[in-house]
Amino acid sequence: MRYLVLLKKVALSVLASSLLLSGCGNWNVKSGTSGISSSNDYDNDTGDIIRQERDAYGELTDCTVGNSSERRDLPTCNSIKQQRNDKTDEGRQVSDDLLANKLSGSSIFTLPNGGKIKIKTSVKYNDETMANGERGGGELIINALIMRENLTLSYFENLFINQGAKIDFATQDSDGFQLDTFSMPLNVQAGQAQNIVYRKKFGSSMNDLIGMSLQLRRPIRSVREYKQIARLDVGFKP
Repeated sequence: MRYLVLLKKVALSVLASSLLLSGCGNWNVKSGTSGISSSNDYDNDTGDIIRQERDAYGELTDCTVGNSSERRDLPTCNSIKQQRNDKTDEGRQVSDDLLANKLSGSSIFTLPNGGKIKIKTSVKYNDETMANGERGGGELIINALIMRENLTLSYFENLFINQGAKIDFATQDSDGFQLDTFSMPLNVQAGQAQNIVYRKKFGSSMNDLIGMSLQLRRPIRSVREYKQIARLDVGFKP
């Protein structure tokens, strides 16, 4: 009888020891490997977290979360993000400056019947073009406002109905070297086929048509090419 009691005590002691060891194991046992875990980029020895962030130029760069950057000779992920944001802000400022910088002027032309029109023009650069949902290259935005100075309404309207009338443009650099030439047809149907936008400008009433605005967006290879433009010559063919 005493022998059975002794066996029960021994069994309970072994069971208690087993449970104790199992519980301790959950807290004290750690991986025997060192370095970065391939599953979650976590260093088991130091507790460092390693990630990748896109830098200011769009390249994936290794970086750390925490205070281990100097020891690992890696930048912090926060510093990579800040540099990327600074580059984005700088690019936006450059874009805004270019869009605000424009060539503008006005010219008066005499038509065969003795009437006159005034053409006001301006050119801006835009580097935020979009094509198929993706950012594309730069473009020139050319605006032309044709005002009826001393011309009958019917003659003025016919300029945008009949074929042949157009505005000719020529860009030049500071040395007078011609860089590019292009035209805007006044005929609405022909111009719309070239993606030119037409809008009427009215005076005191809807019956008082005093002008027509045209806008053309033209691709340009680079901002360097735009900066070379120092002068815009405008011609008119009725």
